[in-house]
Amino acid sequence: MQLSGIRFLLIDGPNLIRRIHAAIPAEDKNQIIEQTITSTHQSLARALKQHTPTHALCAFECEGPTWRHELFPDYKKDRPAMPEELTEIFARLQKEIRENGIVAIHIAAMEADDVIASAAVKAAAQGADVTILSTDTGQAQLLRPGIRQYNHFKQEPITEESIQQRFSVKATQLNDYLAMVGDKSHSLPGVPGIGAKTAARLLESYSGLDEILNAAEEIGGRTGNSLTENRDTARLVKKLLALRTDVSLGHSLRSFRYVDPQLQ
Repeated sequence: MQLSGIRFLLIDGPNLIRRIHAAIPAEDKNQIIEQTITSTHQSLARALKQHTPTHALCAFECEGPTWRHELFPDYKKDRPAMPEELTEIFARLQKEIRENGIVAIHIAAMEADDVIASAAVKAAAQGADVTILSTDTGQAQLLRPGIRQYNHFKQEPITEESIQQRFSVKATQLNDYLAMVGDKSHSLPGVPGIGAKTAARLLESYSGLDEILNAAEEIGGRTGNSLTENRDTARLVKKLLALRTDVSLGHSLRSFRYVDPQLQ
C-alpha cells in the first residue's frame, strides 16, 4: 500500500544527545545532566516545529554487544568510555521523549543506525517522505528519493553533493571508500598503503570495492599487492559499515504517528 502525506522524522538519539552533552560547559555532574536533558528537549522541539512530522521515531543504542562485535570483536574498541552521567541521561530521556509523544526504541544487538535505516527504507518504500536527523555521514548511504538527512546543528541537509565534495566519492561508494582507508571512529582498519586520494582515484575508475579487488592484479604495484593481501579484511569492514535495513521494529508505521501532547 502506497502512502501519501506521511512525513516521518527519524531521530538519531545518541548522536543528538552526545553532541549536546559535549557542549555543556558546566562541571558539576548534576548540572551537566539537567542542562543536557533541557537542551535536548529544546532541540527536539525545534526539530519538530521545523520538520512538522506526521510520524516520529527516536532510536537509541541497545545494551551490550551488537552483531558487529560478533563479527569483529575490536569494533569501537578505541572509543573512550561513556561518561557516567550519560547512562542516566539516556535512561531519563528515553522515558521523557516517550511522554512527549515520540516513540523511542532500542533493539537487542542493533545500533541506533540500524533501527533508523530499517525504518527509513521500509517507510520510503511505502511512499513516506523520510527525514533522518543526524550528523553521522555513515547514514548518507541511505540517501535516495524519499529519504533525506539533516544536520540539526548546522541547520543544513547532508546531500549526495556534500558527500562528494567532502570525500571525493559518491554517497553510494562511501562504504567502499572507508573499507580501503579505514574508519578510526569505529576502530576499523583500512588497506595498508591506501589513503584518501588513492581510494578516491580507484573509485573513479571502478564502481566499488568488489570491482577494485577483482582488478588488484591489473592495478598492480604496492597498491595492487596490498589489496590482494587484505581483501578479506576490506570486505569485512564494508560489511560492518553497511547499515541493516531488515530489522524488525515491532511496530507498524501507524504506531509512530506523532501528536503533540499539548494539543491532546
